[in-house]
Amino acid sequence: MGRHPTFLKILEGIFGTSRNKPDLHHGEDLLFLGRYQEALLFFKRVLENDPQNIHALSGIALSLEHLERNKDAIAVYRRILSIDADNSDALLGMAICLEKTGRFEDALSWYENDLKKNPGAPDILVGIGRCCFELKRYQDALRNFESALMQYPDFLDAWIGKGNTLFHMARYEDAAECFGKILELHHEDAGTWVALGRCMSHLGRFEQAITCFEKATELDPGNVAAWFEKGLCLAGWRRNTEAIRAYDRVLDLDPACGAAYYEKGYSLEILGKEAEAAKCYEKARMHGHSSAQSRVHYHFINGYSFY
Repeated sequence: MGRHPTFLKILEGIFGTSRNKPDLHHGEDLLFLGRYQEALLFFKRVLENDPQNIHALSGIALSLEHLERNKDAIAVYRRILSIDADNSDALLGMAICLEKTGRFEDALSWYENDLKKNPGAPDILVGIGRCCFELKRYQDALRNFESALMQYPDFLDAWIGKGNTLFHMARYEDAAECFGKILELHHEDAGTWVALGRCMSHLGRFEQAITCFEKATELDPGNVAAWFEKGLCLAGWRRNTEAIRAYDRVLDLDPACGAAYYEKGYSLEILGKEAEAAKCYEKARMHGHSSAQSRVHYHFINGYSFY
């Protein structure tokens, strides 16, 4: 969840006034170093003498965000807005924290309020897009991501949002182009290789999909999603023995993955190993997974299909 470029404005605001305030200066240095708990102490010292210091309050809110104390951060942003109702940084911070806590309708309202004060700001547009995506308003999400990219063509979060949205709209070719762009910008991201592989699977390009999943596991050998998707893809290509090996890798990493037990059982059943398949199905049920949740289906005429 990015903060480009408004996040920098907050820190620039602190920098611009902190040089004559040693505690504020120490707090900002610690914030940059990722020492958030320590940074809080220095920002709070500033408030002891100046309870309405916006820069110290902003530093506290940012530190709390990084510590994933989003509800506490929201309270601090409200305090800032009680002092300065038009503080754009606090409006953005409120929106981000509400989004992180799953309050997407509320977050959307705050993003839209901030956008009125900063028309066209790409980070705000992306925030709006993410909330629309979570609310399944895919056309609105897509429009906002594209608006952000028109202004900042290399904005990684906007490409991620656009790719995910297009995928959920079943526009797999277009989504694949987005994930390809992300890999140009950040080619060593295992999650993006998985996302691109899923697009290839849906497009029936199993060989390319497997290459993507293997690239993901090279970068992150413990990536459960990559191993699982590779198994699904191999099963869809009728390479069930190899699929079983991929599911076994998933179960090594996540022994409670009911979906992997079920899909492994399905591949075993296709191979005629019914007793072994039955054991897998039983383990799948123990972990809350049933046939209705299977992601690979076999039809005796049409062959395999996904999802």
